Amino acid sequence: MFLTTSHIRAWAVILGAAMLFWAWPALADEAVAKVNGEEISASAFIETLESRHGSAVLQTMIEALAIRQEAAKNNITVSPEEIDARYQEAKQQIISRVRTDRPAEEVFAAWLVGRHINAETFRERICLQMMLERMVAEKVKVTDDEVRQYYETHPGEMERPEAMKISHVCVTTEEQAQEIRTDVLGGRISFEEAANRYSIDPYGRDNGGLLGFVVRGEDPLQQAAFQLHQDGDISPVVQSKMGYHIVRREAYQELGTPPFEEISAELKDRIHTAKLLQAADEMRRAIMQTARIEQFIQFPQPGESSSSE
Repeated sequence: MFLTTSHIRAWAVILGAAMLFWAWPALADEAVAKVNGEEISASAFIETLESRHGSAVLQTMIEALAIRQEAAKNNITVSPEEIDARYQEAKQQIISRVRTDRPAEEVFAAWLVGRHINAETFRERICLQMMLERMVAEKVKVTDDEVRQYYETHPGEMERPEAMKISHVCVTTEEQAQEIRTDVLGGRISFEEAANRYSIDPYGRDNGGLLGFVVRGEDPLQQAAFQLHQDGDISPVVQSKMGYHIVRREAYQELGTPPFEEISAELKDRIHTAKLLQAADEMRRAIMQTARIEQFIQFPQPGESSSSE
C-alpha cells in the first residue's frame, strides 16, 4: 500500500493534536497533563509531536494532495458508496484473518487501535488507493496465456487445504439456539432468515449466516463443521466464547490442486489484482516525481536534536 503504517499512525496522532492547537490557540500555555503536580503544556506537547512525527505527516499530506490533484485532472472520482463497499470488504478480510471467538466489531476495533488509527483515516487511505487504481485500470491486462503459465509454474500456490464451507447462527443462550435449530429443521424458518433475524455475528447476520471455509482444528466451530457428513446438514448446538451456534455445512473442499479450468477465473482475478496494485504504486511514484513541491518547514533528521545548529 502507498501509505505506510508509520505514516498513518503519525498522521492520526499529530493531526488530531494540531487541529486542536490551531482551533484554540489560547490552549497553548494550558496543561494537557500533570505528573506529580508538574504540568506538561499544550505547546510542549505539540512541539514534541512535530519534532517526532512532523516530517512523516507532512509528506503524507503532500502525497495525498498530489494524488487528489492528479485524479481531478483526469476526471477520476470515487463515490462515498464505493469507498464504503471497499471499506467493508477490507474490514471483513481483516476480521477473517484473526482466529478468535470475539465479536467481529471488537476484532476490527482492536486492529485499528493496534495501528493507532481510526475508521476515517482508514477510509481516506482506501479512497486514495482507489483513485490511483482508476488512473491505471485501462492499462492493466491479463492474458489467458499468463494465467496458464502462472498455474503451471506456481504449483505450491495452487494447492488447497482440506476445508469445509459453513454458515452459522450465533445467539447468546443455549435455549434460544436450540429453539432456532428446531424451527429450522421443522421448516418453520429458513436458515438464512434465522441468521438475518437472530444472529449476533454482524457479518454472518448480513450474509445469511455464511462464514466461508474453515480447516480442521480445535475451535468448536471447526470441530462441528467436520462432523457434518452432507451439504446442508445442521449441527447440534455448539458453544464458543462468542455464544451458542448452530452450524450448517455448505460445501466440502478436498486437499489437493484443483484443475486449471476450475481455478482459472479466480487465478486471473488474483493476477489482475497484483498487477493493478503494482501499477497503482508506480503511478503514485510518478505523481510524486513530477509534482512541483515547495516545502516551507524543515524537520530535524533522525538522531538530530531539534535545537542543533
